[in-house]
Amino acid sequence: MEIHQFSCREENGVDMRQANAVLKYRPDIILYEGPSNGKPNIVFDTHKPNKEVKKDLKEITQYLKKISQKEPWVMSDIYSFNNVFKISQEGQKTKIYYVDGPHELLSQTITNKWNRISRPRRRGNHLLWWVYIYLREKIMSKNIESLSKNKNLNVLVFMQKFHWLNVQFQLSKPTKDQMWEYYFGKFKHINRSNITEIIKMKNKVLYKYWVVYSDFIER
Repeated sequence: MEIHQFSCREENGVDMRQANAVLKYRPDIILYEGPSNGKPNIVFDTHKPNKEVKKDLKEITQYLKKISQKEPWVMSDIYSFNNVFKISQEGQKTKIYYVDGPHELLSQTITNKWNRISRPRRRGNHLLWWVYIYLREKIMSKNIESLSKNKNLNVLVFMQKFHWLNVQFQLSKPTKDQMWEYYFGKFKHINRSNITEIIKMKNKVLYKYWVVYSDFIER
């Protein structure tokens, strides 16, 4: 499987790198950070009849335009979807999947204002934020792995480099000890014996997904 990753600048403007990558690499599948429900969520499929594809594209772009009123960078996705449609008219069929966690989990960063904390990526700080990131990337890795059985696929990964590096680590099949050290090893006073109870006390939504996806809980 041939994989190429491209980030998108989430700022006040359009970033054409992902849209241009569609034209350059003509992918079989594209993986986005968008919400799924425990398995890859296919959101656009140009293998369908052309009439249906056009209808789907119109609905998707209208939805993205609404979001872009508050998040201008989302316009970048519209160019990507349009280019997927363009190459489909030239014979290259593509499926676009959302492979991130469910919307309930993703919304936690806004609910808890984690998107406003300083230096969130510094390891050893902001435990719940790192639990949130770990769980999202567990789900991303699980979904990507389920799509990787076909070794002949040409794949574009449209997720932030920070996530992609972590997902690649998870896909490398680390041991539990390696996984713990990677995500939580820098936290003082946190260990595999007490982390579950801490999450349970502090955030019910994270706890809900922790008991399903965590490597560090007895089942």
